[in-house]
Amino acid sequence: MSFQVNFNTHGADLNAAYQAVLNDNDPVNWLIYSYDKGTNDLRVQGTGDGGLEELYDEFNDGKIQFAYARVKDPNTELPKYVFVAWCGSGVPETRKGFFNSHLSEVSKFFKSFHVQINARDEADVEPDLIIKRVAESSGAKYSVHKEKARAQPAVTPVGSVYQKTEIPDIAAMQRESMKKEGPPKPVGTNYEPVQTAPKPLAARWGGVQTQDSGAVSIRAEREKAERELREREEQLARERERQERNIEEERRRQEEAEARRHAAEEAAQREREEAERQRREQAAAEARAHEEERKRLAAEEQERQRRAAEERERQQREAEERERQQREAEERERQQRETEERERQQREIEERERQRRDTEEREKQQKEAEERQRKQREAEQREKQQREAEERERQQREAEKARRQEEELMAQQQAVNAVQHQALDTTAHAQGTNGLSAVVLFGYEAAESNEMTLIEGETILQIDQVDEGWWFGVGDDGKKQGLFPANYVQILEEEEEQEPMAPPPPPPMPPVSQPTPTPKEDLGQTAIALYDYAAGEDNEISFKESEIITHIEFVSEDWWQGVGPDGTTVGLFPANYVELQH
Repeated sequence: MSFQVNFNTHGADLNAAYQAVLNDNDPVNWLIYSYDKGTNDLRVQGTGDGGLEELYDEFNDGKIQFAYARVKDPNTELPKYVFVAWCGSGVPETRKGFFNSHLSEVSKFFKSFHVQINARDEADVEPDLIIKRVAESSGAKYSVHKEKARAQPAVTPVGSVYQKTEIPDIAAMQRESMKKEGPPKPVGTNYEPVQTAPKPLAARWGGVQTQDSGAVSIRAEREKAERELREREEQLARERERQERNIEEERRRQEEAEARRHAAEEAAQREREEAERQRREQAAAEARAHEEERKRLAAEEQERQRRAAEERERQQREAEERERQQREAEERERQQRETEERERQQREIEERERQRRDTEEREKQQKEAEERQRKQREAEQREKQQREAEERERQQREAEKARRQEEELMAQQQAVNAVQHQALDTTAHAQGTNGLSAVVLFGYEAAESNEMTLIEGETILQIDQVDEGWWFGVGDDGKKQGLFPANYVQILEEEEEQEPMAPPPPPPMPPVSQPTPTPKEDLGQTAIALYDYAAGEDNEISFKESEIITHIEFVSEDWWQGVGPDGTTVGLFPANYVELQH
């Protein structure tokens, strides 16, 4: 921290308060400065227009304060400026050490003032004392427009304390003395002049002798009076001389005293001037030392402030960079959280929507499957009833025919056997010329009454391709016929050489009606199982490898719905467990 007074922090406020006190038209007539806590930053503690009485209450024993006030000189009624430097008795010793150097800097800030007061307690800042100091500092003691003009005393070298020595008026003193003693009586106070009429000259000369006695007495009285007058005049002359000697002695003593006083004053003035010169020289030396110290401290302070400013700028740049990176990271995190939240919400919405659609679809498919199963069961029931009725009718017809032909059949049993063998040969010949034959690749168990069970390796004759996936044929033994899956057999190529014709058969037996094959039911989209699968839920189906699933519906990408191998159970199954059949 710099040891100098800092005028920069609150410079505008300090200067504004100072200019307000200098301005005679401004009501503000005092200001007081103090320091910011713990620093040397000078600030405005307060201003006011209440004069020295109001300023008196602002001083604090625990502070260093500087006051500046505008007052009226009681002698001249002109504005005078007072600078008060206050160092309270309660100020810490460490702060007191800076008081003198700070006082010098603050006094330069105020530039001009008439009276400076260095105060340490309240007695030094009494308003009456300050006014008295202002009056004493004004030099000539006069008032404007208060008393009549009077003659100015003679100016002496020490005019500030000179008092004119009054020289007594000797004539006045004599008049005063005469008044006190009373004027001397005229010599002729008791003299009565003789009234004589003018006489002729001759008579006048002749009358001298007659009047000799009267003239003698008159002369005696006149001489006496003259003598008394001379004595009185001599006495007055002696008195005047004595008074003059006294006055001269008094004047001499006063002149000697005035000379001694003047010499003493001149000596005191010289001492004061010498002391002032020494003080100025000391102050100048101290000022130079202080200025050098101030410059050194200022340079150090500037260097410290420069380094501090650079450090603050560096720290500020680092802080701004950290803050920017933090804001960017927070913004990225916020955007990522918002994106994740939107995606999560979208996934939840899609999942709920998918579950809703799946549920609705499963319910719909379940209802449709149940409806199909119901319709299928009803159709199967009707078909079964119809087959049973047809079977009963056929059995009745056959029974009737059997009864009619019973005797013929019994008689011609051998012929029947021959006819059967001939029929087999005829069937083989017909296959070679008019029908297709195929060899069974996989075994197949008939699931319906109109289907035919296949045995691996056997030959199927008279094949009729009634449907893309299902064919109709006759077993190689001629005892079975019906529908079978086309992908379970392989067509045989027609032989180039035909077998020789069999001998003509015996007369044929009466024709026996053959049941008309039932057209194959539409199984919809079908698939063959690639792996075994056991149902994990009530709405799923189970199957074994190579079993057929029919009436497949593609409810989703991973799960399909169809009719199980038993032909009645409808449910879901994994799509990757089967292979579609085209």
